[in-house]
Amino acid sequence: MSKRGIFAAVVLTLAIGSTFLPGRRRHSTPSKGALRVGLVFDIGGRGDKSFNDAAYEGLSRAERELFVDAVYLEPSAGEDRASALRLFAAQGLDLVIGVGFIFSSDIDDVAHAYPNVKFVCVDYAPRGSIGSNVAGIKFREEEGSFLVGAVAGLLTRTKEVGFVGGMHMPLIEKFEAGYRQGVEALCDRCVVHAAYAGSTPEAFKDPAKGKAIAVSHISKGADVLYHASGA
Repeated sequence: MSKRGIFAAVVLTLAIGSTFLPGRRRHSTPSKGALRVGLVFDIGGRGDKSFNDAAYEGLSRAERELFVDAVYLEPSAGEDRASALRLFAAQGLDLVIGVGFIFSSDIDDVAHAYPNVKFVCVDYAPRGSIGSNVAGIKFREEEGSFLVGAVAGLLTRTKEVGFVGGMHMPLIEKFEAGYRQGVEALCDRCVVHAAYAGSTPEAFKDPAKGKAIAVSHISKGADVLYHASGA
């Protein structure tokens, strides 16, 4: 497979992430000239059972099946995101990935400084024109959420269901909107309780607030809960 083809396959594998079935294991070190890929985790890091874990599973599969050479970094603070991207770019990696919309402006800046390195951003929200070395991965969150809502509307016995969002922003509102429509399609008498953990990216790593919202929904009668809130 050509390097261009491997680039495309890695991006597709990352996008689908943990929905892939396990592939064959790699039994040797990457061959000389293997595609070198760096992935920088979003807020919440590994173990979030969400975007970060899905991205890790996707790139792990690329290691096994496409034999890429992958390295990972988990920033300890928000200001370290750009530094992590810049570190990978300075090392001359072929592809650098930022997991989450919060990387958008950082990737714009670093990609401009390193035009020979390719960058990918999940949920990319560019500030202006997109660099020729940048690709964004976006999803139709409302469509998958509609299906979850339909299942919730079908299964609820109390006619009350709940939604827990992370950061209150248009991206997460798409999850809520699709969920509401799905519930209504199967249960037009159902009530959807919705609340968000906060208005900053830190809301994606606040399990205590998420639990409090969930308990509140349950106390109101919700017997099905759906979340889009990271950790």
